[in-house]
Formats: sequence, structure tokens, C-alpha cells
Amino acid sequence: MKDLGDVTLFKSITKEERERILNCSKARIRALSAGSYIFEQDQRPNRLFLLLKGRVHICKDLASGRRDVLYLVEEGNVFGEMFLFGNREKYWYGAVAAEDVDFLEMPWDFFYHFCSNACEHHKQLTQNMLEILSENNFTITRKLHIVTTSSLRERIAIWLLDAADEKSEVALKMNREQLADFLGVARPSLSRELMKMQADGLIEVSKKMIKLRDRMALEQLCV
Repeated sequence: MKDLGDVTLFKSITKEERERILNCSKARIRALSAGSYIFEQDQRPNRLFLLLKGRVHICKDLASGRRDVLYLVEEGNVFGEMFLFGNREKYWYGAVAAEDVDFLEMPWDFFYHFCSNACEHHKQLTQNMLEILSENNFTITRKLHIVTTSSLRERIAIWLLDAADEKSEVALKMNREQLADFLGVARPSLSRELMKMQADGLIEVSKKMIKLRDRMALEQLCV
């Protein structure tokens, strides 16, 4: 399980201060099994969530029955934060455990009200939250860049280039169905295009990894 001292939300906050924050805010840790909803779209938002173990899909369930995976939440990251500052009365999307998860949930009221002491750690927590909001806004902008491209090959190329490490490798943290949902396409279409890209010498696909074989050609697809 992720240690609270290692996450951005509690950056520059001591262990003793974290304990005071958790007690004062009435935060609690919960565990759910894979496939469970942490919250569903159309529910009333009133909490911030911090993922301590596992992975969570932020997704939009459509009337057709199809699920659009907006992005993936990994250990140490917060979610539900888009509704923290604003006046939306319902979640526009849901949060589903991609595997067994542990997470911290903290009532929003704590972010809106400072005690009479105006504790520095409370101010630091709010500053950390604003940093997280900025970073997550950037993540969503990148997702928009992917899904607004004209062809599936372009979408895959943009995603691969963004996700690749220094060895030009992408560790697959989503299965083929989940990746198809993330890219906004049908799974068979994704599988066919990956095989075509491999045949064209652009990538090498294995069960848990995709190797970028021709990075320059992939970059030219994104121009």
C-alpha cells in the first residue's frame, strides 16, 4: 500500500501533521474488490479520493452500453477532484476499481474551512491540491489530443509516444479491452491496427509490452 508520505497530496507535511489532518477531516480508508464502483455517475459528489493500492478507471457509461475510459488512476493519485471546486451537483463520470483497491476518502468540507489556528499544514494541503488539479488538467488535455485525431493509427502513435520510457518501451497497464475503451475504439479494430503497425515495422507487440521500433515514423504520423 502506498505510504501517505510519498504522495503529492501530503507533500511537505509531516507524519504528525498528516495524522491531525486525517482526524480533523474525518477521513477514512476503504477497500473494494475489482469491478466495484467507488462512485457512480449521477451520484452527488462530496468527497475527495486518494488511491493507496491498485488502479481505478475513470469512465463514462453511455446509453448504448459502451464504456468510455477517460483515464487511468494509479497508486498515489487523487480522483474525484474535478468536482471539488465548483457547483456541479452530480458526477458526470464514474470511478471503477480496475483491480482490488484501497483508497482514502476525505470529505470536501475540510478543504473549504480553515480552523481558527489557520494551521500551516492545512494551507500546505490546499496548495498541494491546486498543484494536483493543474497536473490533472494537463492529463486531460493530452487525452483530448489523442481522441481528436482523424485515424486510429494516429491515436495509437500519439499514445505510444507519450507513454514510452527511455528504452522506447510501453508497459501495458491496461488489457486490450480497456485500452480500446481509452482510445475510443472497438477492441477488434484496435487489435487489427496494432498487428498492421507491427507488420509495417513500427512496433513490436507482446503480452505486457509494446516496443517502439521506428520512433521517427511514429512521430511523423502525429504531424
